[in-house]
Amino acid sequence: MRKVWSILLITAMIAGVALLSACSGQNDGDGGDGVSGAELTEITVSEIRGISWASAYVAQSLGYFEDEGLDVEFVIYKDGPVAFQGMHAGDSQFCMLSAEPVMRAYDEGMESYMIMTNSNNRIYAFAARPEIKSAADLKGKTVFAGMPGSAPYSFVLSLLSEAGLSENDVNFLNMEYGAAVVSLSEGVVDGTFFDIYNKSELLAAVPEANILVDTTDPATHEKLYGSQFCDTTIVTCTKKFADENPETVQAFVNASVKGLKWIGEHSSAEIAELLIPMFEGMTEQQLADKLETIKSSFSATGAITEEGYQTVENFCLEQGLIQKPIGYENIIPAQFVENALK
Repeated sequence: MRKVWSILLITAMIAGVALLSACSGQNDGDGGDGVSGAELTEITVSEIRGISWASAYVAQSLGYFEDEGLDVEFVIYKDGPVAFQGMHAGDSQFCMLSAEPVMRAYDEGMESYMIMTNSNNRIYAFAARPEIKSAADLKGKTVFAGMPGSAPYSFVLSLLSEAGLSENDVNFLNMEYGAAVVSLSEGVVDGTFFDIYNKSELLAAVPEANILVDTTDPATHEKLYGSQFCDTTIVTCTKKFADENPETVQAFVNASVKGLKWIGEHSSAEIAELLIPMFEGMTEQQLADKLETIKSSFSATGAITEEGYQTVENFCLEQGLIQKPIGYENIIPAQFVENALK
């Protein structure tokens, strides 16, 4: 797997598969105390566009980034590891993805900081065709789990391991995340990873689907991850960038933490009304319903706690994603969120 990871990273660097998605902000007067007329620092964020990272979208839409002196552009990639490699290739300054690929790359010498989290627990799930009653029944079947090295892929590997299977016991089909539900309904795959906020769409397409795992269930989450806390929906930047540009990192965190605060103070319907321009192909009600499903999972502060970090590190060690502990203090610069909260 380590060889596969390296090959994928090199391929991502060569391919440059980013899809342009520049999102302009709108300031409704609820912004901060930015200096009017000051020159803005241009920042690019590589991402995969998911509602779990709503803090940044709120910060963009309400002008919080601009108040902090930043002109932010988002660039959408197919998957988290590819977006992450785009950042390390110099295509962006920040990346929004799950923690596992960041920690895996760190273990291989590609050092980054995880500067904040957006949620405090996993919202992953896995569904299978009606005749598949357990993960053990997946042997010899075809599944979708995202690309190798991604957090969803690691999640699915953990399910297989719990059932006594390995990645060699199933066939992995690589495709777009948005095609997973249709592929399950048409029998192209026998099982699929999905974010729990897409549950209603999945059951509408496959009413008799068996949801084998739902990590939003506290007992299931604790069984898989050893804790009910898992700070993994993170924002990252390279250590080099943070060390050379601490003011820019602080500004980004300030705006994002303010975005999290706004999320905590508003309803899912209000959040959806604000963010719907950033989610094409979705109705405002659909977005509100998805947000309501995971609203309790959003972090109140953005701080990556030692317990929440340790959950991810332990998972990475158990799955062989990293070979030795990294250590909270080596990859989490807690001062940025601490300063933002002041």
